[in-house]
Amino acid sequence: MTIRTLILSGGGGRGAFHAGVYSYLMNEHKPRLSGERGGAWEPDIIVGTSIGAVNGAAIAQGITPEALERFWLGLREHHIQGLPPGMRRLTRWVVNRLLKPAIGVTLAQVPQAQSTSPGAASSWPPLPIMPKWISEYLIGRWNNLLDTGPLRETLVHNLKIDSEKLAQSDKTLIINATNVRTGEQVTFCNHPIFDRKTGKQREDVRVGITVNRILASCSIPLVYPWTEDAGEVYWDGAVVSNTPLGASLDVANDRAKGQSLEEPMEVVVVMMTPWWELDAETPKGRQKLPGNFSEAATWALDWALLASFRERLHMTRLCNKLAREQREAGQPVTYRLVDVIVIAPQEFMEVQRIIDYDEQSAALIHLGREAAARAFEEHFGAG
Repeated sequence: MTIRTLILSGGGGRGAFHAGVYSYLMNEHKPRLSGERGGAWEPDIIVGTSIGAVNGAAIAQGITPEALERFWLGLREHHIQGLPPGMRRLTRWVVNRLLKPAIGVTLAQVPQAQSTSPGAASSWPPLPIMPKWISEYLIGRWNNLLDTGPLRETLVHNLKIDSEKLAQSDKTLIINATNVRTGEQVTFCNHPIFDRKTGKQREDVRVGITVNRILASCSIPLVYPWTEDAGEVYWDGAVVSNTPLGASLDVANDRAKGQSLEEPMEVVVVMMTPWWELDAETPKGRQKLPGNFSEAATWALDWALLASFRERLHMTRLCNKLAREQREAGQPVTYRLVDVIVIAPQEFMEVQRIIDYDEQSAALIHLGREAAARAFEEHFGAG
């Protein structure tokens, strides 16, 4: 039986795209696909980064595609973020003036009791010529632009994320974060993972998915506060790996529970960045360069997030080559065959969409469905 893995990349408010993809994957009637491919594609393993960790946890916990779409259609900025309580009136005014053209709303300050922002040691110093008390009064003390207290409330009350339910799920859920002190990628999983060769539990995987650990995966540096968990401090997992393909390959060995490596694996990678093979013809219109600062920022961020995936995909294809050679030569099989299907938009999504949660989610859901259909029909189509 084929092991199925769904990888959900980070992207903040772009995450509604995931909901559209999941809706297509779980559709039991795909008329343009041949044979059994026309049925639902349900994942055994889910890997999520940042907003992908949020959607991934909901899917692992059993949310229906329809409910995930409803969640995104009802989501607004105040469900995710607000201004940190340490900001004073001048800073609040400036931040809202800067953000409103991008997100369309004015953000309120998060109450101290709900806040996730750590206290800053001193006032931010953009006005060094002024007395300290004026800086404290007008600017305040803060380390991050926005506070994720509302996101914590949304995870608990709207999505009803429950660590016990996740631990009991028959799906393996992996999320990742970045250790602020060391810069290393840290992996959290709802189930213990055992080394295929030694049979011992892997010490590099922290067992348990909690609301706090999902927040850790979503903690975009400088934009959102870092998240403390069990004595460590974390930033967004996308800082080091936005689409951690390697994690899913490692878990597949344990998921098979000692069965033969002849068992193939399908990996669906959902990303928010336009994608095409480097040796393929560049899509029409992609020869142009960024036309303004916003487009340049979007391209720079998306290409940086894509780099680690391209490298891992290259390694996976090399392993597939070795796997085929082993089978053809009748040698002992040490590599599993992995089929990677990439689902991605055809155009860039503006960088400001990362912190923008609004009625545009409906369009992103539609784009997700279209992108998933396009990728599956190209990969599994009858023709």
